[in-house]
Amino acid sequence: MSLKILLVSVNACATPYVVYPLGLSHVAASLVSEGHTVEMADCAADEGRLLEKVRTFAPHLIGISLRNIDDIQIRNTRYFADDLITLAATIRTASRAPLILGGSGFSLFPERLLQDSGADFGITGEGEESMVLFANAIEHDSDYRNIPGLLFREKGTIVQNAGKPCSPSSIVPPLHPPNLAQFYIKESSMLNIQTQRGCCHSCCYCTYPLIEGARVRFKNPASIGDELDRIAATKAKYFFIVDSVFNSTVDHAVAVCEEIIRRKCGMQWGCFLRPQGLTAECMEIMSRAGLSHIEFGSDSFSDSVLAEYEKNFCFDDVYLSSELARSANVHYAHFLIIGGPGESEATMRETFANSQRLKKTVHFPFVGMRVYPGTPLFRRALAESVIRPDADLLPPFFYINPTFSSQKAFSLLSEFSGISPNWIVGDIPAGNAKAAGNLRSMGIVGPLWEFLVR
Repeated sequence: MSLKILLVSVNACATPYVVYPLGLSHVAASLVSEGHTVEMADCAADEGRLLEKVRTFAPHLIGISLRNIDDIQIRNTRYFADDLITLAATIRTASRAPLILGGSGFSLFPERLLQDSGADFGITGEGEESMVLFANAIEHDSDYRNIPGLLFREKGTIVQNAGKPCSPSSIVPPLHPPNLAQFYIKESSMLNIQTQRGCCHSCCYCTYPLIEGARVRFKNPASIGDELDRIAATKAKYFFIVDSVFNSTVDHAVAVCEEIIRRKCGMQWGCFLRPQGLTAECMEIMSRAGLSHIEFGSDSFSDSVLAEYEKNFCFDDVYLSSELARSANVHYAHFLIIGGPGESEATMRETFANSQRLKKTVHFPFVGMRVYPGTPLFRRALAESVIRPDADLLPPFFYINPTFSSQKAFSLLSEFSGISPNWIVGDIPAGNAKAAGNLRSMGIVGPLWEFLVR
């Protein structure tokens, strides 16, 4: 007999827009392919109806996915880990089924979150293969103690197994339950897709190599095309590629775009790009495949700061990439991290001066670098005595260059945004958010930040 499994997405954040729970949908598809009966619940889409779903479905096993610990905003931080703990307690009032936790946020603090939530099990890293192994073990009452990435309790102690990356060929295309898909299409205009896993870059703050591994594993373009056909079947008009950077290699980006063109998907799309290594030919084929929005993880426009951040590119690369996007009529934005290692008033002013050379774009600056265990930034913060070895980093902690300050950073950002309204500091104003909702109701798709360009 197969198990009835309920999978729940914790994330309910709607700023700047709600994001489809792609990782959980992949896990759901893997379980279904193994013969289990799966229902998906979502704290954004199913607000107020979750307990009813738990009671009516009566699952044998419940999985809860936490994608983000917080919103990485140093001011008015939205903290999501408590939502997981509250949700686990709420579910316990309606079901005694075993609770298993997962998701990228959980994977950063697995033992702590398992302890605080009172859940029975957890899986770190990529969960598709391990969750299937675990569900099968529960179904057949067999030993689960050697499953990769699994956390479990043994004699009062939490045991954590080493994780194992999934092979791209084993990743089943995600489910898109109609009600869930339509909620996200209505609220954000988009669904999402991942074309690769792992990240080979060494940005000092980044957790992608910790969660997915430092070796990039590419999906086959044909399988990506199949997933896009499934997205098109939901009547979505836009998708976002959630890879850490889509252009890990130009060859991969081009091969995926050629498949999109061949299939005549007819959707616009956006992605994260590294502002380095792009060519006019690559940008042209991405544009022809429907690329309409690029979010560049530029982080700084100061070469000395970029070196401290371990970005391995310079502002000239950023400028060239921006000009390629502009020439191809593709909207582009730059996301910046202000106040990290090497930052000063002089480097901030250099960043602002260089930003004035970039045309038809917007800049989203975030003050401070969120510190996560296991990253190069974590080790640097320890060496500089910014944190102690036993520091509790689950509550958000942000690194600011010890010779600088967040107050000075915000003061300069206020000055910059007063000169250039293309610098968007903090949350998008309520009036703009309302306008974005009106645009979506008119059928305008995508992240919509291009309407902030002045």
